[in-house]
Amino acid sequence: MSGKNSFFEGEKKKIQKAVSMIDDLLAKKDFSQYEVIALGTLLQNVYTGIEGIMRYQLQNLGVMMKKDENWHKNLLIQYRKSDMISDSQFEGLLRLLLFRHMHVHGYGFMLDEKRLRELAIPVPELFRSLFEKG
Repeated sequence: MSGKNSFFEGEKKKIQKAVSMIDDLLAKKDFSQYEVIALGTLLQNVYTGIEGIMRYQLQNLGVMMKKDENWHKNLLIQYRKSDMISDSQFEGLLRLLLFRHMHVHGYGFMLDEKRLRELAIPVPELFRSLFEKG
């Protein structure tokens, strides 16, 4: 397996594991405070993994992103402009990016279970649409 493929496949497997854990949590009726924190962390992990793949793929196309205060959003916008994702995938990823920013700069015990569930429910399908092309 080439370096390119091994990076992509390795990241994809890590994201899939996090998505599977999100699925397991979503099957529960109620979360403990620790499960709420865990779901928030898993959502952040999923986005961070996808972002790493996006950055890697854009670099392989010769697109280099300037790391400034807006680089995360600019990366997502450039990925869309490069026709690597659809508008609906862009919207789903943007929601995760906005959450990731809040999660990084906040405290886990302040997360709201209802809002996290709403954010998490479409994540398994978003993953499938990005990585299980048929």
